[in-house]
Amino acid sequence: MTLKDYLTQNNLSLKVFGDRCGLSAPTVLRARDGINIPSRRTLQAIVNATGGTVSIQDLITVEADE
Repeated sequence: MTLKDYLTQNNLSLKVFGDRCGLSAPTVLRARDGINIPSRRTLQAIVNATGGTVSIQDLITVEADE
């Protein structure tokens, strides 16, 4: 499940979710929108906070060059 879907389904704001997992709202935003590859700490915090519903694979997308 994507982080965006998780937040929507659980009616969580970026700030509330960030507070739950010890991350800032901007860090959660960057992870949610795939702006950068999250750090190991960020990945683990999100996976733990979601009980594994959002996996590391859900947070990291790699697009193949054409």
